[in-house]
Amino acid sequence: MILNQAPSQDIADLIARCALRDHAAFRSLYERTSAKLFGIILRILKDRSEAEEAMQDVYVKIWQRADRYVAGTTSPISYLVAVARNYSLDLLRARRPMADNIDVATAARAGPAFILSSMVPSAPMSTNPCS
Repeated sequence: MILNQAPSQDIADLIARCALRDHAAFRSLYERTSAKLFGIILRILKDRSEAEEAMQDVYVKIWQRADRYVAGTTSPISYLVAVARNYSLDLLRARRPMADNIDVATAARAGPAFILSSMVPSAPMSTNPCS
């Protein structure tokens, strides 16, 4: 029986079994949590095909890092949601054009004077030395 809202302890047990590389537990964890995680990923990315790819990557991360979950510190579904959310936000950050990131970093380092000087058009230089 597939349940979208499994009790917390069941999900925590599945994560612990995934840390031991139990493939059946991983399959069950996916069946029980994938709808919720996909909804979160899709809401953040706003692109279904990108969300489907991200979903695969998120579950690979869950499989690889299941041993990092410490039962009792946070709810297991909160842990899974955090993995999905953080990965999705990383993808959004990676979408930004590199030039935007460089312009923002340059402006931040240079301070307000740089920002103001870049907004004021420069006066044309005269080639006549007498003027």
